[in-house]
Amino acid sequence: MSIALFEPEWVWQWVARRRTRPGWLWTPVAVAVLGGFVVAAATEIGVRVFNTDWNFVAGYSVQADRGWKPLLVLWLAATGLPLAQGLLGGWLLPMYGRPRDWAGGLAVGVYGSLPIYAVAPALIMLPGIVLVCVAYLVSCSWWGSGAQSLLGVPIGESADHVVASIVAGSLAMSFALAVVPFA
Repeated sequence: MSIALFEPEWVWQWVARRRTRPGWLWTPVAVAVLGGFVVAAATEIGVRVFNTDWNFVAGYSVQADRGWKPLLVLWLAATGLPLAQGLLGGWLLPMYGRPRDWAGGLAVGVYGSLPIYAVAPALIMLPGIVLVCVAYLVSCSWWGSGAQSLLGVPIGESADHVVASIVAGSLAMSFALAVVPFA
């Protein structure tokens, strides 16, 4: 069980088989859009519905009358980050002695985020953020195993590749979201 959780070779084998089909790239994009929506919707439900009676300092503030732009921006961010991370991870591959693989990088970024998407409904209640933090660590492992299995990054350099792709993707999303109007 632990090997399957931290090194999901079955996911990368499935992706490798799917890559031969035409139009296969729509699947990871759809997964990112749906996963991003789950993150955004759960967070929005928590912000709109649950109050701070149980813990004033760390709890949610009820904001039942807020607009929909925060939901849309969070959805955009939660969808865009794994896509940006994956594309930039594919772009960085020559630093690891591998040819650029945009599609493989995209698949690693998105499918490596599945643990986060799986526990995202827990964001409805504030303590759910702890589960998301644990899922993020599991996703780091998935991104590393995907970099090894799907992209051919050497085992000793996969952690470095994960960090570089996370930093590059986060920077790209920071710039992209800076142009999104909030008002």
